[in-house]
Amino acid sequence: MVSVVGMTDLPLDKVDLPTFVDDIGRAAHTAFALPPHMRSVYLVPLPPENCTVKDGYEITFFLYTAPDKSVELKRRMVKALHDVVQATDWGDTVKVVVIIKEHAAENVGVGGVLRLDMT
Repeated sequence: MVSVVGMTDLPLDKVDLPTFVDDIGRAAHTAFALPPHMRSVYLVPLPPENCTVKDGYEITFFLYTAPDKSVELKRRMVKALHDVVQATDWGDTVKVVVIIKEHAAENVGVGGVLRLDMT
């Protein structure tokens, strides 16, 4: 499983939002070699006044996933998310940041049950 939270000041009106979110999800599950249903994507737009002043735009992806992903899979993820964002002409430069947080089974719960107890 991979959960992706993207926070951004990108002008999201330039894209078809459901398609963009789907492209992010496809990049995430493909890069980590997961089946399509093993990803969740949440895109959070931020108005410019809620961000520090900088040149261009920025999107920061926070990824939450199970441990022991190889460095190569992480490289693929960083490139895949970068490529999805850069495929659109945003009208200015875009910095893509990816932060990967791996969590052990005792640090995540689903449906009111600790993942550790699901086995």
